[in-house]
Amino acid sequence: MIQDRGHKKWTALMLPEHKELLKQWAVSQDDISMPTLDEDQLQDINLIITRCLEEKCTVEVIYYENKRFKSVWGRILRCDLHTGNLMLENSDSDRLSIPLQFIKDIHLQ
Repeated sequence: MIQDRGHKKWTALMLPEHKELLKQWAVSQDDISMPTLDEDQLQDINLIITRCLEEKCTVEVIYYENKRFKSVWGRILRCDLHTGNLMLENSDSDRLSIPLQFIKDIHLQ
């Protein structure tokens, strides 16, 4: 029976630059593109933001950053349409500014 060394046989022939490019390629396979929201989704997000500004309730904001979706819980402090940012304060009293164009969804607690 022949014993195959698999990838070990070929990695010795690869340049370090090739190995780095292959690692970068493998990581980029998990990249997510920014989805386009329709009018109904934008209206729902707008209603929740308006409600939370009035009632000071806690929300989960799902947003797009660095080719990934991130999630944060907090209280909406303000929504600045001039700068296009949503200011959020989490439970540790840290403030986070999220661009409105990158918000994918908002959920009430």
